[in-house]
Amino acid sequence: MKYVIDSKTYENHINDEVHLYGLLHQLAFLAGKAKDEKDLENLAETAKRYGEIAEEKFAAWRIPGRYLVFGDRKDLAELKAAELTPLTAVLKEHDAKIREKQRAATADDPAYIISGSAFRMLVGDLFDLLAQYSFLRNRVVEVKTEKRLARLQKNLSGENPSIRRMYRRWGFAEDQVVTCYDILETTLRRAHLTPYDPEEAAEDGIGCGRCCALCGDHSCEDDYD
Repeated sequence: MKYVIDSKTYENHINDEVHLYGLLHQLAFLAGKAKDEKDLENLAETAKRYGEIAEEKFAAWRIPGRYLVFGDRKDLAELKAAELTPLTAVLKEHDAKIREKQRAATADDPAYIISGSAFRMLVGDLFDLLAQYSFLRNRVVEVKTEKRLARLQKNLSGENPSIRRMYRRWGFAEDQVVTCYDILETTLRRAHLTPYDPEEAAEDGIGCGRCCALCGDHSCEDDYD
């Protein structure tokens, strides 16, 4: 069975091994230099402290006590689940990302990342537009005379300041207006969307549920909606 280990977990194990080697090497050095009772007392005190350090590290490794006694690999199942990922699962995830990338390219339907603030801004503006449409519809329906129609036309003849504010939030310059669907789509994409690359996202840890499950830190999931 082949596994993949997170680089940080692997480096932590290496650092612990180097630390323990240094303690053992220092202990052997002190033992070789001991010449009198005082040296032996210092050696015993040092050995006691080094033993405490070893116990602390062993507890952090979460190796089951049963494994020390019986050496049964089945007892390491929980530890493997916490620190290792089967290679087959990693390859399956990688293949899925490649297929998604190919699907998006073929279907001309690329994926994007949008920040939470930009998403909420667009939802708010869509709601405002719906509200303004409902308000205007009610006023048009209520028009019964030419006088009221003329008044309504006068009120609508000027530029709506809320629409201009939306333009600025969407990414348009002061002198720009929306004249077709493509202009609106291009501006919103350029101002608020970031192309999503599955491979780059995996390297950056974006949307990596497996990483969060290992480290226990789900804060990265709050960065994107």
